Amino acid sequence: MSTKRERIKNKFGGLCAYTGKPLGDDWQIDHMESVAHCRWNGKSDKANLEENLIPALRIVNHYKRSHHLESFRRYMLNFHKRLKKLPQKTRVARTEKRKEYMYKVADAFGITPDRPFDGLFYFEKQKEAK
Repeated sequence: MSTKRERIKNKFGGLCAYTGKPLGDDWQIDHMESVAHCRWNGKSDKANLEENLIPALRIVNHYKRSHHLESFRRYMLNFHKRLKKLPQKTRVARTEKRKEYMYKVADAFGITPDRPFDGLFYFEKQKEAK
């Protein structure tokens, strides 16, 4: 008998639902439709249903924050532009940490300043392939 957490982790074979990267031990359960968005739309009961819960890399879940799926997609479509705006050199530790964080998110999605997000998350590509 598997736990709810194990079932969610295995929804995509141990891969992040957004990026397709291996989850490893440091992963989180994400609300595809955020709790806040569910409440806003009067669907609070839907927020914690297993069909709304998907496995995500910790950094992706953190970056997504309380975006609902379409809002997160729009946000990611401009991510490469935000990468371009990062300063090349800095002596400010906070800025250096921000750059490091942004490049980790970019790496997870395969985004570069010249290669934008393609608009589809891993779980959507899996649905299309079927």
